[in-house]
Amino acid sequence: MAMNIDSSYINAYNVNSVSASSVEKLSSGLAINKASDDASGLAIGDSLGVQKSSLAQSVENTISGVALSNIAQGGISNQQDILEEINTLTLQAMNGTTSAEGRDAISQQIGKYIEQYDQIANSTTYNGEQLLKTAGDSSDDMSIVGQDAIVEISKADTTSISDSLKSFLNDFATDPNARTGMLDAVNQGMTQLASYASDYGSSSNQLESMTRNYMTQETNTARAESIIMDIDYSKEVSNFSKSNLLTQIGYLMQTQANAHQQRNIALLS
Repeated sequence: MAMNIDSSYINAYNVNSVSASSVEKLSSGLAINKASDDASGLAIGDSLGVQKSSLAQSVENTISGVALSNIAQGGISNQQDILEEINTLTLQAMNGTTSAEGRDAISQQIGKYIEQYDQIANSTTYNGEQLLKTAGDSSDDMSIVGQDAIVEISKADTTSISDSLKSFLNDFATDPNARTGMLDAVNQGMTQLASYASDYGSSSNQLESMTRNYMTQETNTARAESIIMDIDYSKEVSNFSKSNLLTQIGYLMQTQANAHQQRNIALLS
């Protein structure tokens, strides 16, 4: 009676343990898919993944802060242009050669400029937050949160400047003191706007520096995570091909051994 040589259980073990593992790694792109692959490596990889996500959100937060600051600075620049126009008109009205009718026309023009100024204060926003107008409460402070630092940005109270200008507008055409007051208010307003622009500019510079730092950290963290978690495709494909080849050789050797046994038995029969 012939007894076939059967090593299929060995081949099955190879397919399930080596080939299946390679297929899992190749399909996921990860060298570590579960704790049994590498428990310590998985723990480190997960920790790096959390850190990378935190850095990515920090980058997004700081970039938003830079955009906010730049929008605010743009609005302030437009307000500064308006104050310069009001300053020029006030000097013209203060000149002795300007007629009463001319001063009245200048007063009306300044009133329109003040309206434009307030419109800029009302419309300069970021995600619905007014940047050049304060509410007088805690909502005036905006926190830009990074992974290891918080940048506090305060809204600019630019409408207090226009309120000051309005107080001299009614008597501007007829009262020299009102024109002098208007000129002083404009100069003080220009100084205040420059201070607001400086504050936003400083915040923008700080946030840009933080963004660059976080982006560098994120890149390095992603690289470290990749070294631990990602597979070497060429190596894994080679392992997969090798395991398949060994399995095929095993089946071939098994078939040949059985065939030789059958021939030997036939000769002895």
